[in-house]
Amino acid sequence: MALVRMREVLSDSYKGNYGVPAFNVFNLEFAKSVIETATKYNAPVIVSVHPIEIEYAGIEEITGIIKSLASRTHIPVVLHLDHGDSIETVMKCISNGFTSVMYDGSELPFEQNIANTKEIVRIAHMFGVDVEGEIGLIGGAEGDDYAHTEEFDADQLTDPLLAKEFVDKTGIDSLAVAIGSAHGLYRGEPKIDVDRLKEIYNVTDIPLVLHGGSGTPEHIVKEVIKYGITKINIASDLKFAFYKSLKDNLSDDYEPRNFLGIANKASNQLVKEKLELFETINKAIQIREDVSNEKKSHSTV
Repeated sequence: MALVRMREVLSDSYKGNYGVPAFNVFNLEFAKSVIETATKYNAPVIVSVHPIEIEYAGIEEITGIIKSLASRTHIPVVLHLDHGDSIETVMKCISNGFTSVMYDGSELPFEQNIANTKEIVRIAHMFGVDVEGEIGLIGGAEGDDYAHTEEFDADQLTDPLLAKEFVDKTGIDSLAVAIGSAHGLYRGEPKIDVDRLKEIYNVTDIPLVLHGGSGTPEHIVKEVIKYGITKINIASDLKFAFYKSLKDNLSDDYEPRNFLGIANKASNQLVKEKLELFETINKAIQIREDVSNEKKSHSTV
C-alpha cells in the first residue's frame, strides 16, 4: 500500500476514540519492527523521523526503507516529520515523500508561531501533505524544568483559548498539546492535566497529539484518548526495549543477525503492547472500508 496522509488515519481514530501510535525510527531494524508488527495486527501506524534521526540515517536512505516496507503492506502507513524546526526542513521532507510534517514553533512568540505555521500549512497543503502544529512547551522527562511529575507550571502548558485561536488562524490538521507529558524516560509518574485537555477538546475540532507517550501510565493513556488524543508519540520506550534486549543478550556470538534478531523481537513486543493499549488493532480494516465507501459516495454524486 502506498503511504497515506495523516488525515486518513486520524480522522477515523478521532471519531472512533482510539489512538494511533507514532513510533520514531532511524534505521532498518526499527522501521521493520514497527511496520511488520502493525501489519501482523492489521493496525494503522505512523512512522516518525526526527531531524536528528534524519541527520544520522540520511533522508534518502531512511525514507527509502520506509517507503519500501510500506509498499508491501496492506495497512495505512504515514511517514511523518517529527519536530520540524524550519520551512527548509519541512520542504526537504516533502520533496522526499513525507505525507505529514510537524512544525514546532512552540518556543517562538505566539503570533510568530501562528505566522510560520500558517505559511507551512499553505505550502504543505499544495503538495497534499498534512501539518501538525504545537503550542505550549513539551520538555524532557529526565530532570529538566519541563518534567511535570509533582506539580504543573501553567505557563508551560497549552492555554485552551489560545489553542482555539491557533487552530482557527493556521488551518493545521492536528495539534500537539502540552498537558504535562515530556520527552524521554520519566524519573517519576507524570502529572497529566486531563481537565486542561478536556477544555482544549471542547473548543477545538481537530485531532490532538500527545508527545512524550513513553512511560505514561496506561490509565492516563486510556483517559486522554477519550478527549481527542488520537496520535501518541512513542520513541524512548521503543529505544529502551531494543537497548535492554541487546544489553541482556550480548555474548561471544559476534554475528549481528543473531543479537539484532533478539533485540528486534523485544521491539516487536513493545509495538504490539502499544497497539493493544491504544486499541489500534484491526482498525486498518475499518479505515480501508471507510475510504472505499467515501470514494463510492463521491462517484454517485
